[in-house]
Amino acid sequence: MHADFGYDKPRRVPRFLARGEFNRFGFDLDVPSKLTQNSDGKWELDIMDGWPSSIQLNVYDFDEYFYGDVDGDGVLDRLPPNSVAKNFVNMSAPPKPHLSWTLIVDDATMTWTLEPRGYLSISGTLYGLLLFIPFITALAAAYIFMRSHYGIKFNEFGVISKGYQSLSKDDDDSKSIGEIFGFSSHKQTEIIGWPEEKGKRRKVLIATLEYEIIDWKLKVKIGGLGVMSSLMGKSMTDVDLIWVVPKVKDLEYPPGEPIEPIEIIIFGEPYLIEVEKHILDNITYVILDSPVFRAQTKADPYPARMDDLSSAIFYSTWNQAIAATIKRNPDIDIYHINDYHGALAPIYLLPKVIPTCLSLHNAEFQGLWPLRTKEEMKEVCSAFNIRKEHCTKYVQFGNTFNLLHAGASFISVHQNSIGVAGVSDKYGKRSWARYPALWTLKHVDSLPNPDPSDIAELDAKPVSTKDVKVDQAAEAKRPEFKRQAQEWAHIKQDPKADLFVFVGRWSKQKGVDLIADIMPSM
Repeated sequence: MHADFGYDKPRRVPRFLARGEFNRFGFDLDVPSKLTQNSDGKWELDIMDGWPSSIQLNVYDFDEYFYGDVDGDGVLDRLPPNSVAKNFVNMSAPPKPHLSWTLIVDDATMTWTLEPRGYLSISGTLYGLLLFIPFITALAAAYIFMRSHYGIKFNEFGVISKGYQSLSKDDDDSKSIGEIFGFSSHKQTEIIGWPEEKGKRRKVLIATLEYEIIDWKLKVKIGGLGVMSSLMGKSMTDVDLIWVVPKVKDLEYPPGEPIEPIEIIIFGEPYLIEVEKHILDNITYVILDSPVFRAQTKADPYPARMDDLSSAIFYSTWNQAIAATIKRNPDIDIYHINDYHGALAPIYLLPKVIPTCLSLHNAEFQGLWPLRTKEEMKEVCSAFNIRKEHCTKYVQFGNTFNLLHAGASFISVHQNSIGVAGVSDKYGKRSWARYPALWTLKHVDSLPNPDPSDIAELDAKPVSTKDVKVDQAAEAKRPEFKRQAQEWAHIKQDPKADLFVFVGRWSKQKGVDLIADIMPSM
C-alpha cells in the first residue's frame, strides 16, 4: 500500500539524505544532511566543502542502496552497496565570486543540478571582522580601563597643599580664590557637618587590647595599633574619649572607681565582668577585669590561636562588653573600631544603629572560625551569643565566621560604605583589592599613618637635594661604626660588606622570607 497523506507537494520518496566528505559520510550529525522540498517540489541542500567534493544520496538511512552518478550524465544511478563502481555525485569548485553549491534533485526524473551560492566579498569581510573586532575591542577595553583606573604621579617633595592655582601669572597675589572665580570674599568660619549641633563636644568610644594609661604609667603595646591608640589618647583633646581596655595578668593596676559589673552570655550561661572607671582629663577609661582577659600578658594581649573555642570565648567576652559599654553611654556620637577585634559589638546593638568607623591596621588577620556544618554554626553562634540571622547577614563569609567582615558588612549596609580607612595612603586601596571579606564595601579610604614624634608644621619650601651638605666628619666615622656593629653582632668583620639592619616584626608580611633567602649570600 502506498500513501502520502498531509503533504501539499507531490513526492516520490519520503526524504533524501546526503553523505560525503563534508559530513564524514554521515558520522558528523551537526552538519545538515537532509534535503528539503522547495516550492516546485524539488529537493534542495546547501553544501559548503573544500572543492572538488563528492556525495551520495540515500532515502532511508546511511546503510542502504545509494544514489550517485556513475556516468556523469546528470541522472542519479542506484547501485547496491557491494558494487565496486564509484557511484558519487561529483562537484567541482563553484565559479567566482561564489563559494558553495545548492544541490537540486528532481525525484520525478531523478535528475540533479547545481546552483552557485554565496559571495566571496561578503564572506571575506565577515571573516575579517570576526578576526579583528575581538582584538580591537580588547585593546579599547584595556585602554579605557587604564585611563580610568591607572595613574602615575611624581611627587619630588612629599605632601604639598591642595588648592586652586592662579588663572594667570599676572593675577594679583592678594586676590582670594573666591575673587578669582567671581565669588564673595567672605570666609567660612563655621564648621558644617557632624556633629550638627553647634557647640556640642563629640563623644568617641574606642576599645583596644593594646593601650596606655598615662598617669598610671601602664602600657600594653606591641605594635602599630598600640602606638596609634596611645597617640589618640594624647592628641584627641577636642573630644570626650571613652576608652575600653582589659586588665592583663602581669601588670599591677591602681584601684579605680568600681561601677556596675557587665553581664555577658556565653553558651547560654551568664557571666559577670568586673568594671572600673578611671578619668584622666578628657579620657574615661573603662577597665574590664575577667579571668578571660587576665590569661593574657602585656607582651601578648591577644589569644594565641584564632580558630578554637577559647579564642571565640575571648572575643565574645570582649565584644559583648564593648556593646554593653555603648548601651550605658547612649550619648556616644561614634564608635571607632580598630581592626577586627571589636567589630562585632555593633551587631549586638541592633536594631539600634550606632555610627561606626573602622581603621584597618592589618587586614591580614580577620578573626576566623569555621562554619562548615550546622553544628559548627550553632556552636559558634552560641559562643558569641549572636542570632543566626545576624550571623548570616553580617558575619558569615563563605564557610567562616569572620569578625572583620562583620564590621565591613555593618558599615556597608547601614552607612553606605562610608567610614572605613587604611592607616596609610596606600593601605586602604591595597586592603580592599586584596581581601574579599571587604568587598561588600564600595571602597576603602586612606588616612596618613602619622609619626607621633613628627608634630612640626610642613615646610612649604622643602630643601632641594642640591643644597644638602654632607657631614664629612660623620662619614669618616662610618667604617669604625660598621666594624663595631659587626663585632657586636658576632659576624665577619668586613669593611666592604653591606650592613643590613632590619627594624620591625619578624613575619612574612615584613619580608622575613626575603631576608632568609639573602642571608646565606651575605
